[in-house]
Amino acid sequence: MIQIIIGALKELEQEDDVILLGPSPQKAAEKITAKLRSMVPNPDLTPEEMRGVRLLILHAISNKSFFDWEMPTLTGFTAARFQEIAEKLPRE
Repeated sequence: MIQIIIGALKELEQEDDVILLGPSPQKAAEKITAKLRSMVPNPDLTPEEMRGVRLLILHAISNKSFFDWEMPTLTGFTAARFQEIAEKLPRE
């Protein structure tokens, strides 16, 4: 991921869209990568896998015998909160 960010920063700089690089873009790329990792799911997850997780969550919360009174204790999330989480994941 760092190499992709370095490439994008260099491209932006060459196109005069942004100028922020010193002799080595490594430090800037590492900071951007660290921030992205705190907000973006594992980049190894494919869009299909994220859609699968979304469908799994929705199926689990719709099944009251599976998502019973104990599930919020085990996971820390209510069914309503899982619904909100699922809505953040890709649909298509």
